[in-house]
Amino acid sequence: MLLNRGDRSRIPRRLSGIARSGSDAASHGGHRQIRANTLASERQALDDTIARVVRWEARLTESPDLLHAWISGAHSFHGLSTENQLRFTGLLIEILAGIEAALEAAKFGGIKPETVGAVRSMVWQLSRNNGVREFWETSGRNTFAADFVRVVDIIFEEARVAEPHEPGPLPFHVPVA
Repeated sequence: MLLNRGDRSRIPRRLSGIARSGSDAASHGGHRQIRANTLASERQALDDTIARVVRWEARLTESPDLLHAWISGAHSFHGLSTENQLRFTGLLIEILAGIEAALEAAKFGGIKPETVGAVRSMVWQLSRNNGVREFWETSGRNTFAADFVRVVDIIFEEARVAEPHEPGPLPFHVPVA
C-alpha cells in the first residue's frame, strides 16, 4: 500500500499523540509506583530498627559477660574494667547506630513520625543512665555524625533536667542508675 504525501505527514502526529498518551499513563502509574516504593521503604526502615533492637536485647540477655558489662556500665562507665568498657562501648554503639540509621531514614520520609518519637524516646531512656552519659561524653560524641550528635545532646539535656523519679516516655528495657 502506497501512502500519498498527505497521509505521510499525518503519521508523525499520530505517533506523537500515542507517545504522549502513553507517557501520561506511565507518569500516573509512576506516581503510584513511587508511593508504593515509599511505603515499602518506610516499613523496611521500621522493620530494620525493630530487628536491631531485638537482636541487641537478645545478645545482651544471652551472654552473662555482656549483661554484667551492661548492668555495671549503666551505673558507671568509668568504673568498668577495660574489658567491660569495650563490651559496654560495643553494645552502646550497636544500639545508637540503629537509632542513628532510623533518624537518618526519617529525614527522607523513610519512617513515620510516630516511629521517630519512639526512637527518640529510646535515646531519652538510655540517657537516664549515668554510665551511658559518661560514655557519650568520653567517646560517643566523637563516634557519630554531627547532626546525630546534636539530636542526642538535646535529648540528653531534656532527660537531665527531668524529675529523677520520672520513668521516661517509653518503657525501654534499660536499668536506670
